[in-house]
Amino acid sequence: MYILIIGGGKVGYYLAKTLFQAGHDVGVIEQDSNRCHVIANDLDILVIHGDGTDIEVLEQANIKQAGYFVAATGKDEENLVACQLAKKYFQVPQTIARVNNPKNQAILQRLGVDATVSSTGIIAQMIQNQLAVDDVKTLPLFEKGDIELVETELKATSPVVNRAVREVGVPAECVLIAVVRGGKVLFPRGDTVLQAGDLVMALAKKQFEPSLKNILVGAK
Repeated sequence: MYILIIGGGKVGYYLAKTLFQAGHDVGVIEQDSNRCHVIANDLDILVIHGDGTDIEVLEQANIKQAGYFVAATGKDEENLVACQLAKKYFQVPQTIARVNNPKNQAILQRLGVDATVSSTGIIAQMIQNQLAVDDVKTLPLFEKGDIELVETELKATSPVVNRAVREVGVPAECVLIAVVRGGKVLFPRGDTVLQAGDLVMALAKKQFEPSLKNILVGAK
C-alpha cells in the first residue's frame, strides 16, 4: 500500500523511515529543499519538493494511488487543508493529521479528518494516567478508551478493608480481576476478604470509574 506523507521534519522523516523499513511504499512532500535532499539520500522513496496543499504537487506525488495520507507538518491549519484535499478531492480512503495543539483535535475530526495524533496530548495523557489521583491509577484500554484498568493499594482507612468482595457492592459494569498480597496474586471470589495493603486491580467502564474509586478508597 502506498502511503503519502506531507512534512519531512523529524516526525515526517522518522515516520517515513519506519514505514519504508517495514516494507511499505512511501512518498514524502516537503517544502524545504535541504530536507528533501536529506530524506532522498537516506531513503529510497519518492520525495517531492513542494507545498502539500497544492493540488499539482499532490498529483505529482501520486496521491491518487495512496491508501493513507498523513499530514505531519508543524502547522495544524496546513494539515487540515491537506487532509481535506486528500479526502474530498482525491478520495484517499484514510487521512491522518498531526495536531500540535491538542485543542484542535476535535475540530479537525469534525471537519473530516479520519484520525488525529497529538504528541502533546499523548504525553499529557500518559503523565495523567501515571499520576495517582486519590491513590488510584487508571490506564485506558483499547483505542477509544471505553474500558479502564484501575489500580489502587488499600489503606487501613479504606471502607472495603476486612470485607468480603460480595459485600463491597462493586458496580455491575466493573469487575475486580486481581489482588496482590504479600507478593502473591489472588483471583478474588465472592468470599475473598480484602485486607489493608492489598493491591487491587479492576476493569471498569470509564463512566463508572469514579464510583469504583469511591468504593475502594472512600469519598473525599
